[in-house]
Amino acid sequence: MTILITGSRGGIGAGLLHRLSASGHDVRAASRAPEQADPPPGVTAVALDLADATTFAPALAGVTDVFLYAEPTRIERLLDAAVSAGVRRMVLLSSDSVNLPNAEHNALARHHLLVERALRAAPLTSTVLRPGGFATMTLGWAESIRADRPIEQAYPEARLDVIHPQDIIDVAESSLTTHALDGETISLGGPEVLSFRDQARILGDLLNREIELRAPAPEQAAAHLSAHVPAPFVAAVLDYWAQLSDRRIEASRTAERITGRPGRTFRQWVTENLASFR
Repeated sequence: MTILITGSRGGIGAGLLHRLSASGHDVRAASRAPEQADPPPGVTAVALDLADATTFAPALAGVTDVFLYAEPTRIERLLDAAVSAGVRRMVLLSSDSVNLPNAEHNALARHHLLVERALRAAPLTSTVLRPGGFATMTLGWAESIRADRPIEQAYPEARLDVIHPQDIIDVAESSLTTHALDGETISLGGPEVLSFRDQARILGDLLNREIELRAPAPEQAAAHLSAHVPAPFVAAVLDYWAQLSDRRIEASRTAERITGRPGRTFRQWVTENLASFR
């Protein structure tokens, strides 16, 4: 069994790559810039651009399972190449934005929906992971916190089922190494629901100082978000947060139910990454 990890330089992809390698699995790191990859010892990095079909066959040769980042541009060509290469299973990192009432008209949600639909139609075993609010989103505040400036955050009351990235990796690992989650579509959430204001308070507690969080004007919010989010998704993310401000949700504890281990809290993630905010 050879597992190909797309997005292997991203947070989830890199963490999963190292986890599987440490467990003795045969893994391959895929990246648009494999020369910049830093895979674990003994792991090969290969060129794969999900928008460039010429890279598909070489990267997929000999692969049985794929961890897939969502990119709809050439998804049908990718899936055809995977079937031809003998790939048996794909695990897709999607987004819980697909659950929005206006998902078809939200660029972020539609981006993921297109990949989900193509994957379901392909003759492959698949598992779809739909995480919500990543704890790592608050890294976008780090520069302001280090400079002791107020955090500019649109929709500060938006409530998210915040999940630690290691919990996502736990579920992805299970999806790729067992058959327990084959065919499942899983909305992934952590052990608590927190607003952005709640997250700022927890950060302040651990830094032993007050952190001011304020909502910017819409055009300022878009300008700030564009530094961290691809331009086509800026309005979609703001729309997503706006809807979360009006929606009351409960902590799903999905990762905990799947792994049998307590979900890691946002406070735990901040404690592990406190140096980024100092």
